[in-house]
Amino acid sequence: MKILNATELKEWDDFTISNEPISSLGLMERAATYCFQEILKIHEGNTPFHIVVGKGNNGGDGLVIARKLVEANYRVRVSILNFSDTVSADFSTNKARLPSNILHLIHASADFQLHKQEVIIDCIFGYGLSRKVEGEFAKIINRINSAQAQVISIDMPSGLFTNDNSENDGTIIKAQYTLTFQCMKLALLQASYYACYGKVIVIDIELSPQFSLQTDRCQCYITAKDLPQIKERDKFAHKGKFGHALLVGGGAKMRGALILAAKSALRSGAGKVSVTLPEQWVKDLNIELPEAMLAHQPITNLSPYTAIGIGPGLGTNNDAVNNLEKLLRLRKQTPLLIDADALNILSNHSQWLTFCSKAVLTPHIGEFKRLCGDFTSDEEKLDKQVQFAKEHDVFLVLKGAHTSIATPDGKLFFNSTGNTGLSTAGSGDVLSGIIVSFLGQGYPPEESCILGVYLHGLSADLALETESASSFIASDCIAYLGKAFKAIGA
Repeated sequence: MKILNATELKEWDDFTISNEPISSLGLMERAATYCFQEILKIHEGNTPFHIVVGKGNNGGDGLVIARKLVEANYRVRVSILNFSDTVSADFSTNKARLPSNILHLIHASADFQLHKQEVIIDCIFGYGLSRKVEGEFAKIINRINSAQAQVISIDMPSGLFTNDNSENDGTIIKAQYTLTFQCMKLALLQASYYACYGKVIVIDIELSPQFSLQTDRCQCYITAKDLPQIKERDKFAHKGKFGHALLVGGGAKMRGALILAAKSALRSGAGKVSVTLPEQWVKDLNIELPEAMLAHQPITNLSPYTAIGIGPGLGTNNDAVNNLEKLLRLRKQTPLLIDADALNILSNHSQWLTFCSKAVLTPHIGEFKRLCGDFTSDEEKLDKQVQFAKEHDVFLVLKGAHTSIATPDGKLFFNSTGNTGLSTAGSGDVLSGIIVSFLGQGYPPEESCILGVYLHGLSADLALETESASSFIASDCIAYLGKAFKAIGA
């Protein structure tokens, strides 16, 4: 799913109106009807609604929702914020379709009333907002934010810009739900604004798919429809056809990290997995993961391996530093993933990045800061991620809610799966194993990253259908990988 900016979203609306064909009024009716249906899923029963609207098209959406709720016998009142002279034609048409007794024209914030138990539908500003919210509009939003009422924003939380909010110091509504139209918006993926958008539901309002296909966009939101095809397993193939991954790490205090990565690599389809472990821990490996093999050390030949993953449990002592340098120099063109301690070493030896062309780097936020430098906003963080990937010709996977993938050619992907259960020790090692497995099976790095982060998150989502996020551990992620593969048709 492509992530579009405000200009492109307007062009998409206009393209649909011209080519479907459908009137702008008809498109508003359709979009708002789908929102109405979603609102009833959120709130069943005799919930009273207070719909707060501006006089633009977002306000027009609110008026259609109000009419649908009235027709469904809900208690509804509408506050029209009359703080500007500008009014859209579709807004005026839909205003005339509502009974006058539910309409309240608000000329000043002092006129605005809030009632207990009401759910507030925010339709003040939509995706087209490009100026900070202040004055009377800000006073209304602050009143709503102070009321502790449940708020559902339509398209965008009023006051939040669609893409770049780095210089937005205006007032923003705080919604528990955001029903956004057709595609994800960049601002709705950023942690800084989570208190403003809450749970995001993307509403398909049937905009023209042709426009999306012909729009060249570098930012994408990964859904099941966007996944690369999982290769069919040939009936007559043997284990050698599914790759041989080498995982390097597992120092004396962190052998579990390497075992988690090895287990997830095998669970993700790798034909063979070899690991490096100190001699004293070989017995543990045979007990905990008998399917894995032990790689002979020192490693001087990488030709048996179709992918390498280095970092889980590696440590940062002199031996670890020397081993990383030797492997990077030995690597040549073998697909490579670098994680955990190997990233920390790399941040202190940035000259070795010249050996990392087309490698996958999977930092958490602390490792990312050591690699790329600190930042003061989500927007700056993403800029640093994209620039680092382009400058060093790597795939940079920044782990977190909506894990992001920056590619050497400047693309940026955001994951749609996963939950707070993944905030646990070892979950990053599991992700490394999944991605290394795909690399070893011959998937290109971009596809390996997309499949890896999606399946990693999906396994956690499937686990939480019966388990608790509080009790979730990294091994649970591995346990549900088979169901995750099944869910995407593999």
